[in-house]
Amino acid sequence: MNAVADWLSESFKNVAEVKSATREPDSSVIYVSHEADLVVATWMGSRFYVYLIESEPRLRDIRSMLRNNSRSGIGTLFVLNSALVPGDGETVRVPDWLEALLSLADNWVYSYRINEDGLSLVQVNFNETAIAHEYYCWYIGDFKIEHVSVRKREISGGIKGSFSVADIASPSYKRKVNYERVNQRFHYKTKSTQNIPRDRAPKNGSSDLLARYYEMVGVAHNATEAEVKAAFRRQAMNVHPDVSALPRSEAERRIKLLNEAYEYIKDYHGWG
Repeated sequence: MNAVADWLSESFKNVAEVKSATREPDSSVIYVSHEADLVVATWMGSRFYVYLIESEPRLRDIRSMLRNNSRSGIGTLFVLNSALVPGDGETVRVPDWLEALLSLADNWVYSYRINEDGLSLVQVNFNETAIAHEYYCWYIGDFKIEHVSVRKREISGGIKGSFSVADIASPSYKRKVNYERVNQRFHYKTKSTQNIPRDRAPKNGSSDLLARYYEMVGVAHNATEAEVKAAFRRQAMNVHPDVSALPRSEAERRIKLLNEAYEYIKDYHGWG
């Protein structure tokens, strides 16, 4: 693990915003509940701790690290051993600790792996399915650290609270992920369809998935574009976190799935 920390340290030092990245303990903090593997400081005055996760963590430990670091204005970044994340193209039910980590970003985590070319960092992305706690997992490729920042984020679910989290994805990379995420909606069940061009994806999508999405929106399979749009708006008014009587975490889950269903149906038919 020391080799991984050293490699990450050098990777961070190549980023313009980074002032220092060291394995030495943070001397400015008197007490830490969990020792960080890496302490990163930026030229803007922010700091964050990097934790290399080798085995499944307990949810309460994740919460404790986030809470204690945030109290000192320190961000947190978790980087997982590749053995802890699903394979590219797998659909799995994720454990509570992994679902908690997904909530710290936009449904992704970072993992490190050793291959023939040495160490590499991968952003592991997850798309929610229509089943609670089940996700389709997909990769884009090796991730390069080109940007760092620390920001406050309101988290719901298993680690509810306001926490300082480290963000290492550049705006251009996030756009790339968002574009790919739209494509992945059509074929989260099979890895073999990942390279289908966008204009062919609807024809190769899962008919079972399409039927479930029609049911989720509340329309028949032969509904018109206007009928689907109207039904979506009615459903959104019932489940949107700002107006729903549901617990906020459940409302957020449902509105995300509803949006996914609506976008899938629109793309399937080629509606604007």
